[in-house]
Amino acid sequence: MLTELPLNQFERDWALAPSRDKGLDFKRISNSNVVISGNSMISRSIALSFLSLNDLKKLNNKIFVLYEDSSAINHFAVFSDREDFKILPLLKFNETSDIWIETNFLLPDSFQSVEEGKMFIEKANGVVSILSKVKPEKCILLSDTSVYGKLPRGFVASEYETGNLDFSENNYKTLVAQSLENLFFSAAHQYSFAIKVIRCASLICTFSDSRFIASLIKKVAENGEFNFKNKSDNVSYLYINDFLTALFYVIVFGKSYSIYNACSDGSTVSSAELAAVICQLFEDCDVVVSKDGAVQIGCAINNTKLKGLGWKPQVNIKDALLISKYAYLNSNEVFMFPDAYDGKLSSIQEILLGFLKEIDRICKKHNIKYFLGGGSLLGAIRHHGFIPWDDDADVMMLREDYDKFLKVLPEELPRNLSIQNNNYEKTSHFPFTKIRINNTVFSTEFTSRFSDIHNGIFLDVLAQDYTSDNSFISKLHMHAAASARWLVLNKWRDTPVNANSKFSSAVANFLKKIFPLRFLEFVQNKLISLYKSKNNGKYLFDSMGRNITRGAFPKEWLDEVVWVDFEDIKLPVPKEYDKYLTYLYGDYMNMIPVSQRHVSHDIIQIDLGEYTDYQLRKN
Repeated sequence: MLTELPLNQFERDWALAPSRDKGLDFKRISNSNVVISGNSMISRSIALSFLSLNDLKKLNNKIFVLYEDSSAINHFAVFSDREDFKILPLLKFNETSDIWIETNFLLPDSFQSVEEGKMFIEKANGVVSILSKVKPEKCILLSDTSVYGKLPRGFVASEYETGNLDFSENNYKTLVAQSLENLFFSAAHQYSFAIKVIRCASLICTFSDSRFIASLIKKVAENGEFNFKNKSDNVSYLYINDFLTALFYVIVFGKSYSIYNACSDGSTVSSAELAAVICQLFEDCDVVVSKDGAVQIGCAINNTKLKGLGWKPQVNIKDALLISKYAYLNSNEVFMFPDAYDGKLSSIQEILLGFLKEIDRICKKHNIKYFLGGGSLLGAIRHHGFIPWDDDADVMMLREDYDKFLKVLPEELPRNLSIQNNNYEKTSHFPFTKIRINNTVFSTEFTSRFSDIHNGIFLDVLAQDYTSDNSFISKLHMHAAASARWLVLNKWRDTPVNANSKFSSAVANFLKKIFPLRFLEFVQNKLISLYKSKNNGKYLFDSMGRNITRGAFPKEWLDEVVWVDFEDIKLPVPKEYDKYLTYLYGDYMNMIPVSQRHVSHDIIQIDLGEYTDYQLRKN
């Protein structure tokens, strides 16, 4: 299994990137012999993605990596004993091939000499000789954007456009790139195998074939000095995650004998613009811009044709550079993007810790049983505190404790805090209670629409409600509660309901239209707490959270409390936290991918007010 391999968090992120893309139909490439020709780390990244798909999607593919230089074997040692993988010398391959991926012809920045060009042409002839016998159903050639030649300033190339070209040594790389593509297209027609070409922008990752990018990543990681050329043409870039998903889109959906440009969104920049990005992201890296600076190699391309297949780039150039810096350092420290909320995330978490301590005080005073919930519970177990990129806090209670808590809350809550639920704020229609800090702002894109509700920094208090012990009736109950909740939220948001079918959607939108919001909310609350008086109920459901559709879980999981470390204090979690977290998240110890570790809320306005430098007073 891929999860058992000694990959770091960055390698695991890009290796699993294609498997996370919901637009790909992997069944169309199952039970295939996949050949990856080339001995670079790029071949390794592709092999790892295919192996991860075998593990996760049960594709039953056989992966072959072909090499010319035996030193490549070391790159694949960690998974060389898998039954679905083989590494062989190129000239000894005599199997059939359904998918052939050719990685040898992403030409290096340093390409200059005629002899080097001859070497690539000879190598291509050798590969073509094998392809003429194997005749794969799909051959994917990874090509180079230098094929476009010299483009007019400001020009962004589509697949069948070309720039100026003269027969000087300055354009020799372009001539070789064009010759390589023509050689493969000619061979495909002559020997009857289907070919598709991906022209890759300059790859951003620690093993980039771009000497410019490799040097830049090294300098920012080591806090060195990097000298950018003051004037340059625009160049497009491609993050390794986006490269791998693009490759699979072309394999699965691409048309034969077609060319596709691959670059990440917002990644086409001049050297001066890239220098500005580096200044913004890495304050310890000295940036110089001069006429003698390093020159970006590549050109500006668009990716609209590839997007037409359904591909959507996920990582912008800033995130790509940040991730690559920490991947280069290869630290065991959990990675997160450091610029969350303009550098205020640590202050927000300190404020939330104060929130939790206040909840703990109130609950202890009134003998109310509560637990950390949601991401706060997950953070307590996995990180012994906040999830590093988390920006909120959740506590949960059984219904009886939740009702008791709300009764004592008005008299116990400090004056700087406010209660937000429909009983205290008629224009708020959250199904749970929020506690907010006065004179602060922490509004999401949704809540910012409403000027008449409190939008301060918040903590969520949620109930876990009883449901029927009969599994069929329980499912009906939870479905009804979820439906009512979505009617309330869509009525409040003034958005249409999109149910599982056109009929269900039509009925839901009709009900949403004819009934007032207060009535729908009344029905929602009644359904959520329908089994409130069930004294000996055996099952609960997450009635107020986002996991209402996960089904019921045994009440005994929340019978007992244990206290665990959370930052520098002790807070309560369910004794059966392992079962509960598995119910919520599956393999909860497996963190979300590196490239997705942004803060969890779409906050568009933030003002910490007097709490800017808040520090929780330690006992």
